Parts: sequence; structure tokens; C-alpha cells
Amino acid sequence: MQKSLLVSVSLLAVLGAHAASAQEMVEEEIVITGQRAQQQRSIEEKREALGIMDVAAADEIGQLPDKNVAEVIERLPGVGVQYDQGEGRYVAVRGIPSSLNGYTLNGFEIGNPDGTTRSLPLDIMSGQLLNRVEVSKVKTADLIGQGIGATINLVPQTAFDFDKPFTLSANAQVGYQELRKSDQPIRGDITIGGRFGSDEQFGILVGASYSDRTFTSYGIYPDNWNPDAVAVSGAPARGAVPTNIKYTDYSLKRERIGLSGSLDWRGESTELYLRGIYSKFTEDEYRQRFRLDFSNITWDANGLTGMAAMSEQRSDLRLEYKEKSILAFMAGGTTRFGEDWTIDYGAARIHNEVIEPNELWQFRGTPTADANGKRVALDFTDKLYTAVPVNGYLAPSSMGFRSYTAQDESGEEDTWQFRTDLKRSLALGMNSFLKIGANVRLTDKSFDGQNDSYTRGTAPNRFTMDGLAGEDVIVKPGGGHNYLLSPAIDADLIRAYTDGKLGGAQFVLDTATSLANATLNDFSLDEDVYAGYAMANLDFGDIALTAGMRIERTKLSITGFRLENDTDVVSTSGSRSYTDFLPSLVVRITPSDETVFRIAYSRSVGRPQYADLSPGGELTYEPIGDGTFEGGISLGNPNLKPYIADSLDATAEWYFAPGGLVYVGAFAKFIKNPIFTESYTLFDTSFGGRDFATLSFSQQQNAEKGDIIGLEAAYQQQFTFLPGLLSGFGVNLNVALIDGNLRNPGRGSTDFPEQSKLLWGAQLFYQKGIVEASVAYHHTGRALLSVADEAFADEYNDDLRRLDAKVAFDITPNVRVFAEGQNLTDEPTRQYQGGVRNWVIQNERYGRTFNVGASLRW
Repeated sequence: MQKSLLVSVSLLAVLGAHAASAQEMVEEEIVITGQRAQQQRSIEEKREALGIMDVAAADEIGQLPDKNVAEVIERLPGVGVQYDQGEGRYVAVRGIPSSLNGYTLNGFEIGNPDGTTRSLPLDIMSGQLLNRVEVSKVKTADLIGQGIGATINLVPQTAFDFDKPFTLSANAQVGYQELRKSDQPIRGDITIGGRFGSDEQFGILVGASYSDRTFTSYGIYPDNWNPDAVAVSGAPARGAVPTNIKYTDYSLKRERIGLSGSLDWRGESTELYLRGIYSKFTEDEYRQRFRLDFSNITWDANGLTGMAAMSEQRSDLRLEYKEKSILAFMAGGTTRFGEDWTIDYGAARIHNEVIEPNELWQFRGTPTADANGKRVALDFTDKLYTAVPVNGYLAPSSMGFRSYTAQDESGEEDTWQFRTDLKRSLALGMNSFLKIGANVRLTDKSFDGQNDSYTRGTAPNRFTMDGLAGEDVIVKPGGGHNYLLSPAIDADLIRAYTDGKLGGAQFVLDTATSLANATLNDFSLDEDVYAGYAMANLDFGDIALTAGMRIERTKLSITGFRLENDTDVVSTSGSRSYTDFLPSLVVRITPSDETVFRIAYSRSVGRPQYADLSPGGELTYEPIGDGTFEGGISLGNPNLKPYIADSLDATAEWYFAPGGLVYVGAFAKFIKNPIFTESYTLFDTSFGGRDFATLSFSQQQNAEKGDIIGLEAAYQQQFTFLPGLLSGFGVNLNVALIDGNLRNPGRGSTDFPEQSKLLWGAQLFYQKGIVEASVAYHHTGRALLSVADEAFADEYNDDLRRLDAKVAFDITPNVRVFAEGQNLTDEPTRQYQGGVRNWVIQNERYGRTFNVGASLRW
């Protein structure tokens, strides 16, 4: 693995050398504009960074048809993205789960509107209103401590980011999604502002963006592949068999609204700013699902086909609405005192919110058997297998109502932040300084889950789908198979039928399940972080040294709820305070203007998930005589320690020409306190005022350690030295090879969740005259998704390949038209179980999307 990477980098270096030589002869004649200029800007910011950073600049965000920030930074080295419904959402950097990243907006922590996790869903925000996105993989002491993978900083636009005093830009596009014949996607954004005053000392910039991605997707989702499944005769050729087949017709409307504003003033010695950003992501989902359970299989001799004697058929309808929003206000500035002193200061108020109501109806029936007592015919010849009732799909009148749930979850998070940094320049080299600072984050977060569950009534009060069914649906997940979804539930008819009947004879409230749903996920939390740091940057010319120490004091108070024996709710609280010392050291060696070498050590933290910290849980028990009980309890753990990572990095960077870069990096992360679920049994113990003879106990605990090592490489070049039309071409390549293990008590070593061992991307771009074009391919390698009690039940994301393209033509110096294509290979997302890639648990298809549009720049 390492040899092949080194050979590749060597070849790139040779190519770069020839290119640099040729470019020296012509570079004085070249005027750099458009995406070339933005690429050079990103490269220059990487070069000048004190730590190790990758940057996606503003115009690069528009080069390809990326739908959100997650997809923008996926094209940077070492970045992997988890997709949801064909759209990038969570970002893992260098094999570290997304929940262990740090996320900031203009340097202030964003927090999270996504309920009980620290994994920020980056699909909430459009990249069109940003100046750039910075991914800091090695941080200095003035950056937040959270971020074992990276700190991802979203930098808003200001009026001072533009060359001219007035700017106006607007984009609009319409699209076509091949799986949907109506309600096609649209997107638009506008930014307007400028600088004014006698010396252009004032700047104001406002922007708005809107997108509506209404689309259809098809999926197949088998459950629970079991290598020990008992068959009537024979054995499955795949070594396991799932318990069912499920397939789904999704219709979704995803809407994203963004607003931003910036007011700046720049005087002789003081600069002040006031900024605000609002982003709202909504998803309105209609989901029809067919499910066919099967067991007691008689396999043919090939183990690929067979017949099942036991079966149950289900039809589900889920109607779900989800809304996530971020509202941020930031104010601050910079003041210079004399020649050497600078003070930065700022404050922010951020409000995050999520609401998620949904409804779910389920009907069930038993398929009829043939003369041999068989109910389902199975065919596992292809990866996407088929399972079909032998006597046909049940009619609506044979599908009886089984359950209805009405969910209404919500969460809020409010954060105040304050920071100040004092810097003194030193008369040593070009950029030597001392810097100290402090910041405070005060967070209040709460989550309230409500999910009322209703079951069928007694026999005289039961009803079927007769009169409530809609048109059958053909599900097309790919793989050469179409699947019949029949009978389907009509949304309008079932809603009208349900109205006014909840809690009556036909919809009986399941009080125990409803109470559990309303209890177990609820929590309220106060998390305050007080931080101070000191650092120095000493520039000796060819060698520069950045050393610092950050100290963070975290105070946590959290309240959850414990449900006892399905009836009693007990409020329970926990609190904890801890201090983290986070040293960092970066050595930069610049033997020439074109080369930079960095060696770094840094320590960072990753705080536990909110759901793991909540002390709530569930206790069940029963008396066994003599005043003692036996029972079981599962709880969260407010005493969890944060992950602590000591990281070593070494990089080599060669800036061989304008817009040209060869980069190679190696990294290792040694991680303490990973979190796992520990299960054990206590004997002759007491809990909650009761004596237990036996009490089974399950709770999140800290394990000992884990580690990740990897290599990164990138090559970027603009071939302006080539003759004629060929001089418009350029290329951007990157690759990351990652390996690691997480030592989990009871399971031994596993990969880290979300850790892809191979990430690579290739982009070919062209800019010449009135034409700009890009085509990009990105490969995210398979990754562990979740760890179960046994290895055969672990779940994985399969390889994901993405091919996108865009071409634009300048009609005038200010007006551009463009066309773009997304997912041109019609790639589904796939998941599998147990490390066996044909144990498929998800294959979700979204089809290709094509857009045309126009943009205005003034």
C-alpha cells in the first residue's frame, strides 16, 4: 500500500517538474481569473496556515453541482461523507467519526440542531453564502479543543472579500430527476452589497439562498442475516439468510432556506463586524413500504432458491416532516495598539432547533399456502434477491390493521459564546508573535420525545385495508429487478379514517409503549466550557516553530428520566467537571519558496454523545420473595470521559507553480477513552431502594484506547504551459489510505465507525475563453457503520462512487449559462451486514439528476 502511494507521488512530482519549467516561460503572459484564481487562493491559504489545513474557497463551491457543505469538502484529501437519500450529510475526516469533529461558524462553535448527537448534519447549510470552508486537521492552541478528526470552520462572506466596491451575484437553476416525472428540483441564490464611505470603510453584504429538491427514491432493506438460521432442509449458499425482504417507495421534498448578512467597519486601528446567518432545512417524506417475513425454508441443492413455509406480509405507510434550523448572531472586532499589539474580541448567540412529527400505519396478513404448505418462493441468485408469495400478494381485505404511531419529537439548543485574543508581534523573522486568549461557551440543550403508540382492538372492532388502499407501486432499486408493492395504503383515505378514532375501540392506546417512548430519550443539559491558551510562533526564516498550550474546563449537568416497570417515571440527574490540557507543537521547514515541510504534535478532545451522557434509562424488576427482586436496567452515563487523542503528523508540500501542488502527509492518532456499551450481572446488590438477588446491568463506559494511522497525498496542476486549447486543462487528484483499530472489551479489535480505509478523488477541469468545465469522480471506501454484540451482526457502508460534471459558458462578461449532472453513473448507496458484501441490508437508488441554469456577476 505504501509503495504504490510513493510511486504515484513520485510520478506526479516528475510531471510537476516539467510543468513548472514550462510555466516559468509563460506565466508573465497569463491573467488568472475564475476557478483558477480560486484554486490558487485555496492553495495559498493551505501554504500559509500555521497548522495543517485544507480549504474550499467560494468559487470552488460552485464548480461542481454539490448540494451542500458536506459534498463540497468531500473533495478535499482524507474526507469521507455519509449520504442520506442521495445527499451528503455527515463528514468523517481521516477515519474519525463525524461526532468527534469540531464545527465552527466564523470561529464560534455551531452546536447541533440534530437532537441527541454531536454529528452536525452539514446538509443543513448551503455553501453558496460562504466565503470558504476551512478543514483544520492539525490545530494550534487558539482553536477549540473539540475536533479529533478536524475542526470544520464555515467562514461567511463580507463586502471586503470582493475586489470592487459593489457586488451583485445571482444564480438560478431548474432540474430533472429521472425517477420522478413532476415537481423537479430548483435552486437559486443572490448576494448583494458593497463598500461605502469616504475611504470605503463601511461594508454591507446580504445574501439569500433557496433550494427545493423534490425527488423519488427506491430501496430494498433486508433485516437480520443469520448464519445460524434453521432450515427445514438444505443450507443457504450465502452462508446466512435474512428474516425478511423489505422494499420502499420514497417521495421526498427537501427544502433549504438560507439568509446571511454582514455589516463591517474598518478604521485606522479598529475593525468591527456584525454578522448573522439563518439556515433552515426541511424534509417532507412520504414512504410506502412492503415487508414479507419468511422462515422454515426448504432449500434447493444449489442453496440459491427455496421455499418458505412460514410468512407474514406487511404494508406500512409513514408520513414524516422534519425541520432543522440554525440561527446565529455574531459581533466582534480587532483593535491594534501601536506597532506590536493587537486584540481580537467577539461574542455570539446561536439557537438551534429540530422538530420531527410523523405518523406510521401498519397492516399485516398471512399469505396463503400452496398444496405443499409453502407460502414464499425465494431466489438468491442475484445480490438483490427476490421473495414472492406463491399464491400472489394479499388483497386489501386480507390485510388487517395492526398499529399506528404518532411521533412528535423536538429539541432546542441555545449557546452564548465570548472570546478574546491578545497578540504581540515579535521582532524576529516575518511572522513571529506571542498570543494569549480566553473563550467561554455556555450551552443549554434539551430534547423531548413523544411517540404515542396505538394497537388494534378486540376482534369485533378490527378493520382491514379494504377501502383504504391506493394504487400499487413498482419499486425499482436497480440490480435488474423490479418489485411489486401491493397493496399500498392511500394517505388521504387512511388519515381521514383515523381522524377522531384515536383512543377508541379500533385504535387502542398502548400506554406502556407510549410512556417509554415519551421518557427514555428525554433530557436537558447544561454544558459550559471555559478555555484559556497561550502560544508562540517563532519564525527563524527557513524554520518556524509554533508551540502552545490550551486548557479547557468543562462543567456538565444533565437530567434524564428513568422508567420503572413500564409505569413509574423517575427524574434522575448527573453532573461532572473535568479539565483537559491540550498542548500543540508545529515545526515548519521551508528550504525554498516552493517547499514546506511540517512536523506536528497535537492533542484534542471529542466529547461524548448527548444520548450517552443522559442518566435516564429503563428498569424492570419482579419480586422473588423475602423482599428481594430480580431485574435488569440500562442507563446512560453522565460520568463518561471525553475521547482524548494524541496526534502525530508529518507533511511535505511542493508548490511548484501557480495553482500547482504536490502534497504528501502521514498521520497517527492514539485515542484514549473510546466509548462502548458494557453489559454484566450484579448479585446481591441494591438499587433505587430495592434489594436485588440478580440485576443485569447495561451502560456506556470508557474503554482503554484505539489508534488510527494513515497516508494522504494530493496533486493539483493547471496546464497553462500546454499549447492552444490544451492550456485550459487542469487536474486535481487526492488519495488517503487509512487503517486503525478500536479495542472494545468483549469484542476485541474493530475498525472505528465511519472509517473508510480508502478515499480517493479525481477532478479534471477546463477554463479557456468563455468556457469553464469540470468533471469529478470520488470514491469513498466501505466503512463500519455500527458495532453489535457479535461480529456477524455488525453493519457496514459499502463503497460509494460519485461522478458529477458541470459546464458553463460566458454569454457576456457578466452573464453565464451552465448545465450540470449529478450521480451520472446512477450509483445507489449500499449497506451490508457482518463484513459480507452480499448480505445486503440496504440498496437505495436515487437516479441521475440534470440541471440547467444561469448566473449573473456584477
